[in-house]
Amino acid sequence: MQFRKSLAVTALCLLSVPFIASCTANEATGRSQFTGLMNSASETQIGSGEQQKAQTQFGVVSDPAIQAYVDGICARLLPVVERHDINYTCTVLDSPVVNAFALPGGYVNINRGVLAFANSEAEVASVLAHEMGHVTARHISERYTQSTLAQLGATALSVGIGNAAANQLVGVGANMYLASYSRAQESEADELGIRYLNKAGYDPMAMSSFLAGLQRSAKLQAAEEGADYKEGYSFMASHPMTSERVARAASVAAAYPVRGTDEGVDRQMQAISGLVYGDSPKDGFMKGDTFMHPGLGFAFVTPRSFVVKNQPDKVVGVSRGKSGAAFVFDVAQKPHGMAPADYIAQSWTKGQTPLEGMQTMDVNGMRAATAQVQGRVNNAPALMRLVAIEWSPTEVFRFQFAMPQATTSAEIEDLKRISYSLRHLTPAEIANAQPKRMAVVTAGMGDTVASLTRRMAFDDGLNDQRFRAINGLNEGDPVVPGRKYKIVIQ
Repeated sequence: MQFRKSLAVTALCLLSVPFIASCTANEATGRSQFTGLMNSASETQIGSGEQQKAQTQFGVVSDPAIQAYVDGICARLLPVVERHDINYTCTVLDSPVVNAFALPGGYVNINRGVLAFANSEAEVASVLAHEMGHVTARHISERYTQSTLAQLGATALSVGIGNAAANQLVGVGANMYLASYSRAQESEADELGIRYLNKAGYDPMAMSSFLAGLQRSAKLQAAEEGADYKEGYSFMASHPMTSERVARAASVAAAYPVRGTDEGVDRQMQAISGLVYGDSPKDGFMKGDTFMHPGLGFAFVTPRSFVVKNQPDKVVGVSRGKSGAAFVFDVAQKPHGMAPADYIAQSWTKGQTPLEGMQTMDVNGMRAATAQVQGRVNNAPALMRLVAIEWSPTEVFRFQFAMPQATTSAEIEDLKRISYSLRHLTPAEIANAQPKRMAVVTAGMGDTVASLTRRMAFDDGLNDQRFRAINGLNEGDPVVPGRKYKIVIQ
């Protein structure tokens, strides 16, 4: 930190007086900031382009009722923010990840996954208010300016000592600086968000309760991946989740002499009923042990020995064991009519990698080929198996299997089954393919956590933890008769 700061100061000294005049007091924070390298106009211009990229990558939730719900919360928050030199827009991205982010120019994005884990409208508002805090505090402009100054300082240092490596070294540091908000910036955004919640009439304690919910979601994700949950601040994490942060948010909220009281639990429950949970149909989703993509009309089996992560452009599977075995599935174009074996040799590897054991095969009536190459995974030797399956005359479905030396025979058999299970979905399967969705139920007198979790659309043994995570319940908290709860159905 000291190294970066000294470089920034060095660069600032090299700048002309008009730039120094850009040090101004931020109305929201009261801090003096130097953000002269990104003004409001450039924020809007940069943000607009980045927003289009985000929407292209993740997609936007198509349900107009969901967008209207979030728009209503934003409209309630906007009058209480200090900064009005930009136009704010709030967008619900079609991503299951429990996250939100703001872009320059007032583009506030909240993922669909946040709505699934929030247990009140006030908690949704806390997420939006936090991101608005980043905007009003001009954290993005601050990071951009300081990073640019660091680059300028590094150049000056390089010239002064005649060492080009210095510039490269600090360039890496500057990129890292932009990789996440600092701990101080996150705390500042929390405080501003709590202020906005309170001024808008929401219960400011919702910030702390949602942060606690983030911890539950992170623990659930770790359990789903067969990993140990470790609390702690990570420099690369955009929103660090720690007990300290949860407690601090509660302390800040409690300090307000007059606090808002609106929670909006019923409004939240009504809004998310029927909301897609997990992967979106446009990207494909898991149904039991099968990955289905109704839009593209295919399916393949994913063994439970692998944790499957669905991404917009590929499906990735990682062994639950310690071997490091993994697979990647994606779709690519090929020259019309080119045989799969020729595609592997000429288009996929471009003839630059020695191929071993090329074989042609048939996968459920489709032409296919496979070959292996020697590679590395996590800097360790690994056998890489490539499989190309002709889906259409100009389209090929690809599997890449990474098998380090520790890969077990059972894992190898599982990987073989994955490629041979690829098939076309029938018209009936496509018509009936439904993703997992949120449902809202009212607990009866005899209901328990166990009775409600039996209705959940999972059979991985984590339904108790999953039910508590999406409903904001701690271990041991009972179900209260007459209260509404969220479950996941399919």
